Amino acid sequence: ELRQYQQANDYYLQALDIYIEFGDRYSSASTYGQLGMLAEELSEFEQAKSYYLQALAIFVEFEDQQSSGLVISKLASLHQKTQDNSLLTEVAAMLNMTEAEVRELFEKFKDT
Repeated sequence: ELRQYQQANDYYLQALDIYIEFGDRYSSASTYGQLGMLAEELSEFEQAKSYYLQALAIFVEFEDQQSSGLVISKLASLHQKTQDNSLLTEVAAMLNMTEAEVRELFEKFKDT
C-alpha cells in the first residue's frame, strides 16, 4: 500500500512539473490538493500543510469558492489532527480574515 502511495505521489509530482512548465496554475492547484491528501494520509502533516496552502492560495487567486472550500475543509481536518495554530494565521492572511474567524470556519467543517 505504501508503494502505491509513493507511486501516486511520483505521478502527481510529474504532473505538477508539467503544469508549472506550461504556466497552468489552476491545474497546479488541483495537483497540490491531491499531493496534500496523499501526504496527510501518510501522516506527513507539515508536507500536507504546505501543499494545501499552495492550493488554497491559487484557488483564492482564481476566486474559485468551491475549490477553496474543499481545501479549507482539508485544512480544518489537518488542524483538528495537529492543533497547529500557525494554520489559522496563514489561512487568515490568505482569506483576509481574523484567526478567530478562521477557527470558527474550521469548526463548521469539524464533523464533515
